[in-house]
Amino acid sequence: MLPKLQHLSKTTLAVIAGCLIAGAAQAQDLPPVPKDILSKGVLRVGVKCDSPPFGSLDPSGKPIGIEVSMARRIAEFAFGSPDKVDLQCVTSEARIPSLNGQKIDIILATLGKFPERQKVIDFTEYYMWGTSNVMVPKDSPATKLAELKDKNICIVKGGSQAKWLNENIPGIKLTQLNTTSDCVQALRQGRVEGFVGDGGLIWSLSSNYPDLRVIEEGLDLGFNAIGLRKGEKELQAFLDAALNKMKKEGYYEKIIPEFVNNPVVLRETLKSFQTQPPAPPRT
Repeated sequence: MLPKLQHLSKTTLAVIAGCLIAGAAQAQDLPPVPKDILSKGVLRVGVKCDSPPFGSLDPSGKPIGIEVSMARRIAEFAFGSPDKVDLQCVTSEARIPSLNGQKIDIILATLGKFPERQKVIDFTEYYMWGTSNVMVPKDSPATKLAELKDKNICIVKGGSQAKWLNENIPGIKLTQLNTTSDCVQALRQGRVEGFVGDGGLIWSLSSNYPDLRVIEEGLDLGFNAIGLRKGEKELQAFLDAALNKMKKEGYYEKIIPEFVNNPVVLRETLKSFQTQPPAPPRT
């Protein structure tokens, strides 16, 4: 018979709780969750709150989206409950500083994996691939990326597309703003001539604005992954296994349609999560 909990010391209770929590991950046939994560009793995740369908806010101000749901599923693997997650809104510019400043444990916020970023943080294996796209006014004459020569294009601060655009589109001008909504507003007001962002985001936004359209030609093939601090190998192993489990259990097929209604956007988003990329990931 188990002893009555009220007669146990705080230390003993903490040990019992840790064992029970660790058992959640073990029950899922996953590597162990790091002790420092278990000791907090919650996984602190940086998510986007202005980038549907990956992360946005519902009418009550609660984070929702594909990556938000992924964060909840990972918390469920770790702690046995999807509610054991502390979701913190991060901008593109603030993602990595928030991580390295110990404000969050991981970044799950449309974070592209490429060499420059790998110098300052570590990454899991990628969970989706895709190109970026440019959204322009419906009456814009531009139908190809080359026609953006000498144009003024908005990009969210910290966006990874700047390097590609500067190297491939002569004379392009980039206006950096803080959020997705800032860039959409600037585009609709005529202060810029286009808005570049992750393909899934751009296609989703265009379905909400009949006065805007997407240049179908993609740019800068990229791979999104979870970001974590340098040297956290135990956490990296757990997260890699969690991502692999979600893919094998068909989690993306279940969750993505909850946030993507447009058939074209749904097809492209599912393809990015489910299929192999047309080129190998950057390492």
